[in-house]
Amino acid sequence: MKKEKSNTWLSIITFVALAVLLAIQVVYLLKAARMAEQNFNHRVVMALKDSKDELARRICPEMDNFLCGKDCPRATEKKRKTEVDSIIRANLCMYHLPLEFTFVLSDSIGVENSNKMFGAKFYQQSLNGLLQEQGIGIQIQFPNRTRFILNQMKGLFIVSVIAIGFLVWSYIILLRMIRREKMQMAQTREFVNNMLHEFQTPLANIRLATNLIRKKKGDQEKTDEYTGVILNEYDRMQSHVNEILNISCDSPEKCKKNRVDMNAVLKEVADSYQYRIQELNGQLELDLKAEFAEIDTNNGRLSQVISNLLDNALKYVDKEPLIKVSSWSKDKELIFSIEDNGIGIAKKDQPFIFDQYFRVGTGDVHNVKGFGLGLNFVKKVIEEHNGKIKLESIVGKGTKFIIILPLANG
Repeated sequence: MKKEKSNTWLSIITFVALAVLLAIQVVYLLKAARMAEQNFNHRVVMALKDSKDELARRICPEMDNFLCGKDCPRATEKKRKTEVDSIIRANLCMYHLPLEFTFVLSDSIGVENSNKMFGAKFYQQSLNGLLQEQGIGIQIQFPNRTRFILNQMKGLFIVSVIAIGFLVWSYIILLRMIRREKMQMAQTREFVNNMLHEFQTPLANIRLATNLIRKKKGDQEKTDEYTGVILNEYDRMQSHVNEILNISCDSPEKCKKNRVDMNAVLKEVADSYQYRIQELNGQLELDLKAEFAEIDTNNGRLSQVISNLLDNALKYVDKEPLIKVSSWSKDKELIFSIEDNGIGIAKKDQPFIFDQYFRVGTGDVHNVKGFGLGLNFVKKVIEEHNGKIKLESIVGKGTKFIIILPLANG
């Protein structure tokens, strides 16, 4: 419980820290953009000042008339406009501002600019002191000003986006890990509860039978009966131990491969369940159509897989069981399925059905025995054989497991 609370607080603190970092990053980007804009403005002002100084050196009657807006020959007007354009462009390039621009000569100095970042801006340079008339100046505007400033920030912007994306991705991964850990803790608690319950019953029976043997020393018939109880309970406990130990292929003996005919294995395991199915007035149908069914397999482990699936089909059924075992081959694969008419598995539980210790909605109710290890074992064994397992299930109608295995080579 303490660990769960600490994980919850960790996720909250991480979220707050992430939000603060994102806010700082955004503020930093805005400040950097503002500084880039101010730097741009400063360079434009300096370029226009230098342009004014150069115009002062080139003032002549024709240039004075052109700048003052007085009539002058058309050729001279065009020439003077080109000359002013060239002066401004050269000075902008000196300040590393190779942008397209438009300019006008106006006596209305003091045009208001937008206060918004990257808003429309007019840059003005007064020509007072150079001309005969006062109040005349150059107004210049850059159509691609915003794009130019953003391009100057492109590297910083890309790094910031990557950093923000990484932080968000890391937080999502952290949340998933915490959620997964909570689920595993809950499943582990359920596993321990189920395990304690499963072992308590046989241990109690063994103790009871042992005490009765002591009391009935002279009664051979009773002694044999109680001894049988002890042996049955021992077998029961041993099967639980094997179920826990066989979760992984952890020794060369377990992992040793041999070639088997899966049609024969399916029939053999299915036949061993016929008695149990008949006791429940159920039916088991075999439809083994695989023409090629030889598999390289670990000794006995695929038999355990089939046995686990058939066992579940009998455990999770609320009516007379109907189980269908089918096989077929396709290309270089053997496919077999085990289908039942049981209670089915809800969609919300299906993604976790193969997780270790996971049991569907059993909680502490022990009308269905087990540790939640069977299907986890099934998936591990199938993956050991480079195979795949698929689940199709509808609540109230039944479940179908489809297993795909590579056929033996040669």
